[in-house]
Amino acid sequence: MKEAIKEGSAKLIKHQKVRFGLVGIINTAVDFIILNVLVGVFNVPLVPSNIVSTTAAMLTSFTLNKKAVFRGNKGNNAKQLLLFVVVTFTGIWLVQSTVLAVVYHFLQSTGLNSTLLLNISKLAGIGVGLIWNYFGYSRIVFKEKSDEKDS
Repeated sequence: MKEAIKEGSAKLIKHQKVRFGLVGIINTAVDFIILNVLVGVFNVPLVPSNIVSTTAAMLTSFTLNKKAVFRGNKGNNAKQLLLFVVVTFTGIWLVQSTVLAVVYHFLQSTGLNSTLLLNISKLAGIGVGLIWNYFGYSRIVFKEKSDEKDS
């Protein structure tokens, strides 16, 4: 039974979208922890906290996406990094922050606990940002190796 699970997991990890999801879980954990500490413990305003937390997650994301997801080990590293930063910053600072602020403002009148409100808003921003990033990474940043996509 253990061997079958191990084989199934190995086959699943071969799929680019699964690897992207696993990297996203790691990045999201870093993002949420830092965001909640900055807002909840240090009372840093929402958008600057989001910029700091998403930047921290991005530092891990480039390496994991390059090596494990899109396997973009070949090509111009400086160019890939620049494109990655442009796609990611647009996704996390513009797309995600806008969705986060809009959802937070919209749900503020619901009387939700402030931590729950913050995290629901963050999830909405992450969802939209996730779609933006996947397409940007696969079609712009790491396109040289994106032929390994799953079917």
